[in-house]
Amino acid sequence: MQDLDALFSGEASTGASEPNAALANVFREQRLPIQQFLLGMLRNRADADDALQQVFLKLVENWSTMRLETAKSWLFTVAYHEALTVRRRRIRQEAALEALWAQPVWLSQTSPPAAAEQREEIESVRSSLAELPVAQRDVVERRVFQNQTFQTIATEIGCPLGTVLTRMRLALKALGRRLEE
Repeated sequence: MQDLDALFSGEASTGASEPNAALANVFREQRLPIQQFLLGMLRNRADADDALQQVFLKLVENWSTMRLETAKSWLFTVAYHEALTVRRRRIRQEAALEALWAQPVWLSQTSPPAAAEQREEIESVRSSLAELPVAQRDVVERRVFQNQTFQTIATEIGCPLGTVLTRMRLALKALGRRLEE
């Protein structure tokens, strides 16, 4: 978001041409309402910010053909479609994660009793992970299955890095206790 702010405030402050000043005004007037609209639809600040950037990128790309009197409704229409795109992407990612969890693990080099024991352990880990609080499970899944850094996780879920690290530590501690039992 800082990139968009800098772009539009820079144009307005440098004595930009009339079309650029109008574009900067549309951005300043519509940024907050569009952002709130996207937050309401997506319920995730990082997703909403990403969608907002896409909306205003499309505004800049289409500015030369834009009519000022229809800009607001056009922005909300584009924002709606961006939010739907983000939702579909999120659903696909969640379905892929579920499919990964449901896949059987084939153990080619082990004896049947050892394979059964390993499957039992895997199921135990899966059920223990499912019992974690949602916030902790989200951090573990992002870190382990999506290979995200802790900083990326913190940025995407909108909380401090220390909170993410604490959630991971608590989740691992809880998983360790549950798996020992």
